[in-house]
Amino acid sequence: MPIPAFALALELLIACLVALATSAGAPAQDRHVGPVREAKATLATADFAGVMENNGALLGVGRRWRVTFGADDVEFLPALGKTAPRPAPWRSRFVEARRGDHVFATGAETPTREHDRRSVTYRRSAIDERFVARADGLKQSFVLREPPRGRGDLVVRLAIDTALHATAGDRVSWRDEGGGGVELGRVVGIDALGNRCDGAMRLTDDGVEFTLPESFVGSAAYPLELDPLIGVATEALPAADCDFPDVVFDANTGTYCVVWTQFFANGSTGIVAGVFYASSLTLAYAFAINQTGDEDSARVGVIGGTGLYLIVWVNRANGQSSISGLAFEPTQAVATDVFTIDGPAGLEAPILSSEATVFDDDLLVAWLDDTYGLLGCSVTIDNQLQPSATPIVQIAGGNVGEAAISKQGGNPGVHLVTWTDRPPGSPGWIRAQVVDNDMNLIGPGVWIQNTPQNAGWSAVDGDGFKFLIAWEEQEIGNPSATDIRGRLVTVGAGGITSQSPVIDLVLYPNDSDYAADVALLGDKFGLTWMASAPGAAFFDDVYFKALAPNGTPIGGELRLDLTPGNAYTYEHGPRIVGKRDGDPDTASDAGVVVFADQSTVTADSNVGLQAVESMGPGGAVVDLGGGCGPGGVASTPGPFALGNTAFAFELHGAQSLAIPFVVVGVPAPHAQCGVCAIVQPILLFFAPNTAGTATTTWATPTEASWLGLQIEFQFVTFNVNYVGCPALPGMATSNIVRATLDY
Repeated sequence: MPIPAFALALELLIACLVALATSAGAPAQDRHVGPVREAKATLATADFAGVMENNGALLGVGRRWRVTFGADDVEFLPALGKTAPRPAPWRSRFVEARRGDHVFATGAETPTREHDRRSVTYRRSAIDERFVARADGLKQSFVLREPPRGRGDLVVRLAIDTALHATAGDRVSWRDEGGGGVELGRVVGIDALGNRCDGAMRLTDDGVEFTLPESFVGSAAYPLELDPLIGVATEALPAADCDFPDVVFDANTGTYCVVWTQFFANGSTGIVAGVFYASSLTLAYAFAINQTGDEDSARVGVIGGTGLYLIVWVNRANGQSSISGLAFEPTQAVATDVFTIDGPAGLEAPILSSEATVFDDDLLVAWLDDTYGLLGCSVTIDNQLQPSATPIVQIAGGNVGEAAISKQGGNPGVHLVTWTDRPPGSPGWIRAQVVDNDMNLIGPGVWIQNTPQNAGWSAVDGDGFKFLIAWEEQEIGNPSATDIRGRLVTVGAGGITSQSPVIDLVLYPNDSDYAADVALLGDKFGLTWMASAPGAAFFDDVYFKALAPNGTPIGGELRLDLTPGNAYTYEHGPRIVGKRDGDPDTASDAGVVVFADQSTVTADSNVGLQAVESMGPGGAVVDLGGGCGPGGVASTPGPFALGNTAFAFELHGAQSLAIPFVVVGVPAPHAQCGVCAIVQPILLFFAPNTAGTATTTWATPTEASWLGLQIEFQFVTFNVNYVGCPALPGMATSNIVRATLDY
């Protein structure tokens, strides 16, 4: 560019401030050709296993099993899945250990029981019986601290009590008519030097015997270990149904708590919890809930003021249901006893809103009552891990169902409850009610959506002032298909004070998009949902997308997958939480989606965790050098990512009286003026100078069609004592920086 033309262009740009146009939002696109990215989730149920004492019992849990450790015996319960005919408990008790004819330990001796988060040990005078919780089963071992008296083979005998049918082949197993049950792995002896020897196993009239040969026992270095593995026998089905998860974040420990339902057989269920490190999504420990009855519909929250997780679920026993809870401290894994919040009665579907601030010691719980509608209260856990609750209040009555509540109430401690009002034979409509952090109702309930189209299954989250509500709604053109729609609301002392127009969040004609969940991610929102195209049932996918503060999409969709193989095609039950929901003061826009992935062949399912962000790390930022005179150094903290409303241009080291302008262009030959190289400008604006430092921001595009956009920028400063460009005396330039737009 000739210098006079450049000078003229600079003057015109300073006067006009020509702006780079960006789109306000992403239009709906066909799912099969739209900007969809693939993401491989972490398998939460692949390696989870743990031991924890709660409610007066010591329990161990793994993906495919649960065990109760008694005073001198263990009850192993395989998780055989929804399709198994009945639960199949298998009880084992130590009877004796002998060498040859000499019995040196018997079950008549009362053992001392010890445990940590992964193992349980029964200590007897001459032999220790140890159990280690592993993902593939319960590793049982017998440890001899010194050589036993006598000569001959080492034999350990167990009594087994189960209704399963015992069979002996390559391995010993106990199975039901469907082939599921319990199986013992091969017997191995390991001495203190690591020498190994295969042992033997045989069924007896009342149980099983393990044997190690005299040749190994007599020459072994002690302590000596004999270790079979108690596993789940699955000939008919892989089973291991782990389903319907929920998740919450705790800022005090930097962990996520994930809860889900474990299916043992024929309606028999239990609740499992796992604590995962947020930095790596690796398992810290896992445990099961000890309670008589069948447990499901688990939800989890966090009490920021006391650093406790609270799990709430439905317990079904004797034909009635109760809303039960258990709180635990995540670092020490110290838990309350199981307590009842309401019931027994016709109760279901509990929901939780966390208290994330450090000024309170409770959280909100609500649930559906088949007589009184939507009920709720505030639950407090004191410093002695004793629970209490405020009086139960009626949030809504009548034809209420499908309730949801915001993940937390922000620093104001104001929460939003939503539900479906569905009169018999009529469409469902969405209503909302503001509550405070003690479950006091604020203002009246209001309609969020009451058009003729059927709507339901809402989700909501926000910061205590602004909330995004999402729901599934029947398509006008195809009543058998659904879209995800939403609305932004703000709240005040009188309840809901304003509502935005309805927003099309997920719109694909003739597809079924449903089961939405919403979370606050930084100053933006995250949305997750299920989707299925017309065709075979149970071929659903789970998706995630980021939303700008005004509800418009940022970038494309992220399709979540978990289990490899063509059989696992039914991703379902997504739930999302952001770190902002565990800490209202954080600027983090990160979070986690949890969901289940079920096989359409075997019907077993896994639980997965997928890390998400409303704004990712962005693309590459490269310093191209250049510049002239005392122009300073240009840089950016980034990220140059879709949806960054405050992408920063920074200048350091300029002269204190310099007048800086940011010049933004696209990659092109740089204009030359003397020794100065200058970006050909498309956008230019002033940046105030404070002691040689200047910072200004620019909103990046949000639409995925802008991916790959490259910009170049630098600072041009005036009023400096420098003549590097004869046409513009008193001007200096910084280095040139190139940035590439990415997720």
